[in-house]
Amino acid sequence: MRSMADYLRIFQGVDWDFEDYSSRNFKLDINNMHWYVAAFVPQIPDILIQALSNKGDLILDPFAGSGVTLVEAAKLGRKFIGVDINPLAVEISKAKFQAIVHATPDWKDDLENEVLDSNIKESVDNYCERHGINPEVFKWFEKRTLAELISIHNIILANHRNQFLLEKVLFSCILKRSCSQRRHYTYITDGCYPEKFKYKAARKFFLEQAELMSRASEIFQEQYRQRYSKDYRYNGEIKLGDARNLEGVDEASVSLVVTSPPYLGTHDYVKSTRLTNLFFPESGFGEFKKNEIGARYKRGRKTAYEEYINDMKKAFEECHRILIPKGFFGLTLGKGGGRVVKSNVVRQLIDFLIFNLNFKLIYKNTRRITNRRIRFPSVLREHVIVLQKTK
Repeated sequence: MRSMADYLRIFQGVDWDFEDYSSRNFKLDINNMHWYVAAFVPQIPDILIQALSNKGDLILDPFAGSGVTLVEAAKLGRKFIGVDINPLAVEISKAKFQAIVHATPDWKDDLENEVLDSNIKESVDNYCERHGINPEVFKWFEKRTLAELISIHNIILANHRNQFLLEKVLFSCILKRSCSQRRHYTYITDGCYPEKFKYKAARKFFLEQAELMSRASEIFQEQYRQRYSKDYRYNGEIKLGDARNLEGVDEASVSLVVTSPPYLGTHDYVKSTRLTNLFFPESGFGEFKKNEIGARYKRGRKTAYEEYINDMKKAFEECHRILIPKGFFGLTLGKGGGRVVKSNVVRQLIDFLIFNLNFKLIYKNTRRITNRRIRFPSVLREHVIVLQKTK
């Protein structure tokens, strides 16, 4: 059993900036199967899970996003639960694990053959109307690009390989790349349509992504076999839910919580899925957006700060409830710029964890986000924090 000195020695020996990591440079990491706003740098949950839990322990991420914590937990032989309020995030997470098992070379070859032979006989307008595709798609995609996307959409609906979710998420992967709006992703989130249309080779993008997904899945299984001498078998749960009410997660059942909660007024996670929702409309999309904690679109509200603090306190209370005695809580916290941040929000939340929930602070460090990557607008630093439940 490790002592506090052991934990400090481990964490103090880490360069938390991870300056050499970029999702573009690690395309064959299953974590990078689908772009997602403000995704965890995978080394952070990897280090925290290795240091703070044992094989077979249950790991929870209540703000699971695209499932980076869950993938890292799986790599290390842990059970996991992932919860997120964004339906597409849940689907991305689930699709990663489906890909690990089902995105084989045979699956990829069969999909490629069908895509190359695909042809829609009816007009794009009729197809969109018949399948309930939002006519807003005509404002984002050049007409030939849209025709290619429609042909792929038709293949996914046919579901010949019984992998609807996997292929839907693969389709979602390429929408931002296929769109004629090439500026910062928030232009799409905020409904800023492109001024000019430009053809993008959607079929080519889709097949390239299928190749990457298949190879990333093979690599995951190869690495897992090297470590455990067997193929990976799914041992987790991923569900749509709310971190403020972790119903279905038993009290004192989780050994470690690892998460990166939303930062106040920085991102719109649900709205960032706008393009996917046009092709596959999600019932209740407005409610999911409305319930998102700290969303960027809410930053103009007079009560935005107070709402965020109260919501995060509820989420942290739930994390405390489901943790076992002496269980650990590892998280990253940061803040964006702008008038919505009235005070040191990170300090206030850490104080709540320590003085109200009686967590013991084990370690805290600040990591620099050296590249102002597209997924971290206005966030230049964030804090890596490790706490332990005392009772």
